[in-house]
Amino acid sequence: MSYRGRFFSVGVVILFNVIRYYYYHQYLGYLFEPSFFILTAIFSIVAWIGGWQYDLARFYAEKDPLTNAYNRRTIDKAFKKQAYACRCTGKKLGVVLIDLDDFKVVNDTYGHQKGDELLRRVADLIKMNAKSGDLIVRWGGDEFVHVIPNVKEGFQAEYVSNLKKQLTNLNMEPITSIDASIGIAVYPDDGESFEMLVQHADRSMYEMKNI
Repeated sequence: MSYRGRFFSVGVVILFNVIRYYYYHQYLGYLFEPSFFILTAIFSIVAWIGGWQYDLARFYAEKDPLTNAYNRRTIDKAFKKQAYACRCTGKKLGVVLIDLDDFKVVNDTYGHQKGDELLRRVADLIKMNAKSGDLIVRWGGDEFVHVIPNVKEGFQAEYVSNLKKQLTNLNMEPITSIDASIGIAVYPDDGESFEMLVQHADRSMYEMKNI
């Protein structure tokens, strides 16, 4: 969760009080008194609390509360910024669709609490593989999307191999086997909109399942 709302609120309060103190002292001849600074501290605390409420509301509007990944409502705007940057630099953007295999079996066998824990662990694993600027999105119940700027040619095979190996080594008792189907699309080769890229990644994922 960012501190943008809190820093902005406190900054406005401090700026207002600096102007107020200057006016009182310069034009009205008031001397600085401790009460001025006490009031500033009180106003700053109130502003911090108000800013925290804003940051919290924005966090839950953008993020999935279970996995702390982005939700579907915010990804389109973020993707457009990433795509624009790639167009300007002539680089490419990878969109990876990750679908956990047999997730319903996990819920039915071990309960939804264990299923939620698995989703959190997988989201953390994807984040560990992410670089600064990547976007991790919870796309559906057991699906994630990983948006990767500036991908290199042929990154797909290495990504799939690495993630599958890490999922295999994910130690989570009593679940003994964790695997995922993975589909990948590349911007702008496979589409220019986020929807088109996800559809392409979805098709490639099902092709992989049928191999």
